[in-house]
Amino acid sequence: MKQLPSLSRFLTWSAKMAGNPITFVIALSVVAIWLIIGFFYGFNAKWILILNTVATLNAALMVFIIQNTQNRENKALHLKIDELIRVTKEATDEFIAIEELEEAELEKIRKKIFKNKS
Repeated sequence: MKQLPSLSRFLTWSAKMAGNPITFVIALSVVAIWLIIGFFYGFNAKWILILNTVATLNAALMVFIIQNTQNRENKALHLKIDELIRVTKEATDEFIAIEELEEAELEKIRKKIFKNKS
C-alpha cells in the first residue's frame, strides 16, 4: 500500500512528539487544568461527555500512530537483517524475507534449524 510522503512525515513527527517527555508534561498540565476548571464549574453530564469524547478520539488516533511507527520500524529491522544475511558467507539466502512465509512454512524451517543443532 502506497503512503503519501506528507502523511508519512506527519505520522513520524506525531510519534516523535508523543514520545517526548515535554508532551507528557503538557498533557498532565492540561488534565490538571481541566480538573480544576471542572471542580469550580461542576462536573455536569456535558463536561463528562466532552472529556470522554476527547479521550476516546485521542486514544484511537494514538493507536494508529503507534501501529504505523511499529510497522515502519519492523520493516526497517527486517531489511537490515536481510542485508546481514545477504552479506554473510555462511548464511543461507533462504532466510531473506522469511517473514513473508506462511506459518506452516516457518514451522518447517524452525524444525529444520533445530534438527541440525542437535
